[in-house]
Amino acid sequence: MAREANADTGSTRNAIRWGLLLAAIGTVGFRLPRLASEFRQWRDALRIGDTSRAQGWHTMLAVDLVGSLVVLIVGAAAFYLLRLRAKAAR
Repeated sequence: MAREANADTGSTRNAIRWGLLLAAIGTVGFRLPRLASEFRQWRDALRIGDTSRAQGWHTMLAVDLVGSLVVLIVGAAAFYLLRLRAKAAR
């Protein structure tokens, strides 16, 4: 009976860690088209020489990129920290 409870705990923990990782990847994937659009807008503003607009697009791009990286890092950290620990004494 204790063996079944331990298996359920590991299974639940494994499902949670994979769910968090997939949610983080999905969130970043959902934001990629907006990041690509902001990058294009920034490059276009640089090309035509509009420094004020280019600076605005660069700021938006940097904020969204940092936000996406934070989400991805938190998801990967949760995935790593929730892994099953090997038992020292069996």
